[in-house]
Amino acid sequence: MNPQEVRQWLDVEWRGILAEEPSSPDPEIDRFVNSKFVSLRYAFVTQLLGKIADHSRSLLYLQSGSGEKGAWDARSFSTKVIVPWVADNHDVLGTSAEPYASKPLRRVCLTHDMPNVKGKKEWDDLVRFFSDLSEKEPEVIKDIFRRCLRSLARRLATQKFEYPIPARISMHDLIHILESFLDEPSQGLRPLVTTTALMRVLGKAFSLFSKVVSQGLNEADAARGMPGDVMCYDADDKILLVVEVKDRELTLADVRAAVGKVRASEEDLSNFLFAAPGVREVDQNSIEFRMRDTWASGLNVHKMDIKMLVRASFVLLDEEWRVQLLKEVGLELDRRAEHRHREVWRSLLSGL
Repeated sequence: MNPQEVRQWLDVEWRGILAEEPSSPDPEIDRFVNSKFVSLRYAFVTQLLGKIADHSRSLLYLQSGSGEKGAWDARSFSTKVIVPWVADNHDVLGTSAEPYASKPLRRVCLTHDMPNVKGKKEWDDLVRFFSDLSEKEPEVIKDIFRRCLRSLARRLATQKFEYPIPARISMHDLIHILESFLDEPSQGLRPLVTTTALMRVLGKAFSLFSKVVSQGLNEADAARGMPGDVMCYDADDKILLVVEVKDRELTLADVRAAVGKVRASEEDLSNFLFAAPGVREVDQNSIEFRMRDTWASGLNVHKMDIKMLVRASFVLLDEEWRVQLLKEVGLELDRRAEHRHREVWRSLLSGL
């Protein structure tokens, strides 16, 4: 494969890895991907991908022109393929524009007898790892590289993204970007992230809440003794509002279950909000009756589409709070979300 073809192959493999469920640590690979030496991280990825592009290349050779079998120009390959790919993927390996200009890589090939090299044991481990792979079949190298990409995905998950937050945003654009973000299925993650961010902003803007706590997406409320997905507290640690987030239409069963959790809670709760895109038509009348019934017993239950809540509340706020909401969504994504959701948010912001 030429540089353009191998970049296309890399992009396809990377998208596939990012679409997978988060993988478990892989110590054998992680030690190289997460090395404190930037040049070693780049070398690990570059040498593997270079051999995938042309299996006749040696994993240990760094320069061509020696006449030795398997010699190739790894520095040029890294500059053409790896460096721009890393730049396009949030500098997941670091920010070096010329990683092969570092001392350990300014040589014909990697060997065990490299003098005056910092981190010699790590470089020796890399040489040993590559030497053991030297005679392996192409599919074995590809499998190792996919493990490398999974390790990079785990590394990326721990990094904070640089989101292009605008200085100003109109109400129209704010609603549009939220609609675009929420309309794509995410098994409830994006609505939960957005609702948590919104409650934090409204809590600060209107001096309503001193703290907003959001539970994990796959953690059952009952298992943690929590009455809902998002809890909004006052300065005395009293819950003022519980929010249950749905990425589908609300049903009577949802309301019954929520009221049951509130009744079972040790907290003295009086306000409960369903953040849901709508109500199932067949349950409409029954839900309204149930809400009136719960009000009579001291619990205010409300329902509202998250986008409608944004539109209604932000009309009363200065426009600086719209920008703050964009920031809070990004911060909440960095706390809990997979790369693909963060990348979508970054892409949407880039289009403003």
